[in-house]
Amino acid sequence: MNDTLPKNPLILAFIILFSYQGITSSFAQKEILHEQYQQSPIFINPAFTGLREDFNMTLQLSRRWFTYQNSPVSQTFSADGTIAQGKVGLGVQALNDNTGPFHTTGIYGSGSWILNPVSDVKISFGVQGGINVLPVYDSGFNRSTNKALASVGVGAWVQNEKIYGGISMPELLSQSYGTSSMVRSMYSQPVFLMAGANFAADEKWLIMPAILLAHEKNRHFRFDIGTRLWYNERAGVGATYRTGPINYLALSGELQVSKNIRLGYIYNSKLVNYRQFTGSYPVTSMHEIMLKFVPSPTGFHKN
Repeated sequence: MNDTLPKNPLILAFIILFSYQGITSSFAQKEILHEQYQQSPIFINPAFTGLREDFNMTLQLSRRWFTYQNSPVSQTFSADGTIAQGKVGLGVQALNDNTGPFHTTGIYGSGSWILNPVSDVKISFGVQGGINVLPVYDSGFNRSTNKALASVGVGAWVQNEKIYGGISMPELLSQSYGTSSMVRSMYSQPVFLMAGANFAADEKWLIMPAILLAHEKNRHFRFDIGTRLWYNERAGVGATYRTGPINYLALSGELQVSKNIRLGYIYNSKLVNYRQFTGSYPVTSMHEIMLKFVPSPTGFHKN
């Protein structure tokens, strides 16, 4: 099919702006997925697969506007658990990102090898593999085809009852998926370093500070710093300040409806893929709704 971009003049203006400047851009094809790491670290680190032990599923819906009819919605889904008496983690993630001009659909499988050297310490090594399906535009700004490209990532994780840390590179490959001589699209290859802790302020309050350091080739270094608070393992709130090419605030609220079900809402003060909307495209916020389901929980899940 030859669907042309002029149907959306804002996207056309974006492409023309970059073509005149002669910039070779590196778009983060899974940026929506990567930004949801606080609710499920498996999104950026495959070594987290199975560390919650219980089989669980997470669904998140992201939307830029609530006030505009037919505003695009992105969906992400993940599920993971363990086999072999908790020594092997298996998981799956799926992505359908419609909030940017370069839409991405993908499915990924992850696996981890979990070690328990001492009673309260777990060390995990993980690998992830899958496929990204991305649109390809030619020099006439026509969406000429979709292109399926492989995706491979790795990670490591260590945790005990109070602290955790992980390092990962969820996209090892460097591949081009754009054919236009004016807009050249490349895989983003971020490296993530994540650490956090949880402290019981008293019998009811749980405090969970966290920091994330991220670096992508040919991009600004960024860090996220924030905390989440849980009351009586029933209700949680969180705030994270994120820096990088732009700075913005992420706020979250979560409710443990039952032992099996958790609902959440996340507000980002800027688009998580804002870099794709410079120039004439308006800067808007992002709203996300989250649903977590654990069929047979053995305890409270902090993530």
